[in-house]
Amino acid sequence: MNEKIHKTGFLMPQGLRVYAIGDIHGHRLALERMHEVIAADLIARPPQRVHMIYMGDYIDRGPDSAGVIAGLIARMGRQDGIERTFLQGNHEAGLAAFLKAPEGSLAQDWMRYGGVQTLQSYGVATSSAVPAASDYRRLSEALSAMMPAAHSRFLGALAGAIEIGGYFFAHAGVHPAKPLAAQDVADLMFIREPFLSWNKPLAKMIVHGHTIAKEPVVAPHRIGLDTGVYQKGGRLSAGVFEEGDVRFLQVEPV
Repeated sequence: MNEKIHKTGFLMPQGLRVYAIGDIHGHRLALERMHEVIAADLIARPPQRVHMIYMGDYIDRGPDSAGVIAGLIARMGRQDGIERTFLQGNHEAGLAAFLKAPEGSLAQDWMRYGGVQTLQSYGVATSSAVPAASDYRRLSEALSAMMPAAHSRFLGALAGAIEIGGYFFAHAGVHPAKPLAAQDVADLMFIREPFLSWNKPLAKMIVHGHTIAKEPVVAPHRIGLDTGVYQKGGRLSAGVFEEGDVRFLQVEPV
């Protein structure tokens, strides 16, 4: 874990601590370990209030997308005093497109970038590691039949972004030339440039995942939390935001 504390220049409401968990990509055991690390952190440093934000891309690439979704749903109903927000990532958008219009370009991209692993986690068998486009309709119907209704409801209710204090949380980031209140949903889920290389502060500090870095990124306008849990040498990272500081918690994939 990286216990170094970074001064961000942006404030959280007094007494509030926010944990923002980066891209999970089907690594259920890593997510469970992160929840354990956060629980220990809460015991060691008890705050007044806690808000936990999941930054999107819960599915694809890793071994247990269905298990990740089930675990997140289980936490929604917990009476533990923790507020939770679940953001939509581009991979969830791809899954939604695959279920609705499997012949479309977004659905086809989803299949190329980890969709097969999600199908398999729900018990949908594929004839090959890269199914033919002619099979997409059948696979879409099979996934729809196998996916629990609670999972469909969860995926259909994901938030685009959330603003807390001096921070704006979105899966991919924002278009820096647009006001935060006027962001396109597609940018919140997919944007890279001109957001990543923007070199000036914005109205809020943007917290995002989506773009992988070896370590969490702290820049004048953004904090990046995707450290490639599904890649060789990657980890699952969470940012801990309190007052004007951020520190990071990290776990290895299991």
